[in-house]
Amino acid sequence: MGEGTAGVGTSTANRTPDDQTPRARAETLGSEIAVVRDELDRLVAELDRRRHNAFDVRRQLGRHAFGLTLTGLALVTTAAGGVWFNGWRKSRQARLPAQAGRLRQAVVRMTEHPERVAAEPTMAGKIVTAAASAAVAALVKKLLESATRHLLDEGPGVIGAPPPLAERSDQQIARRRASWG
Repeated sequence: MGEGTAGVGTSTANRTPDDQTPRARAETLGSEIAVVRDELDRLVAELDRRRHNAFDVRRQLGRHAFGLTLTGLALVTTAAGGVWFNGWRKSRQARLPAQAGRLRQAVVRMTEHPERVAAEPTMAGKIVTAAASAAVAALVKKLLESATRHLLDEGPGVIGAPPPLAERSDQQIARRRASWG
């Protein structure tokens, strides 16, 4: 028989914590698992609470009211400034000296580069124009076919309009009135 055979010559008094019995080791692992489970439960509960707080729109509006107000004010101010600047620029361009200056620049460009004044479109430009025209024509044709088919299926009347009251059933009328009030 070999030395160190299981159950021979070992006593429970001489065991170290690493040499626990399987039952004791299982109990230790069970208690560790319970502790980890409790910590995980607390973390999940905290995450759930934070999720509810993050997606609570009223709460977020209350917390960030000042920042939202400043952002809205900045957007309105920027839009108003853009409108004002555009009007100011248009009024400056409409003045006679500005128009005369632009006319002078146009005449100078015409005299320096007369070939650019009425240049023929390039081959690539012609191809792109033809393709775009064909695509628009096909789209318009499909839309007209669809509208014609829809009108022929519907009969006279406005597209998508409900039938006249005389053609509605009493139940439809009652449901409509119930939805009003």
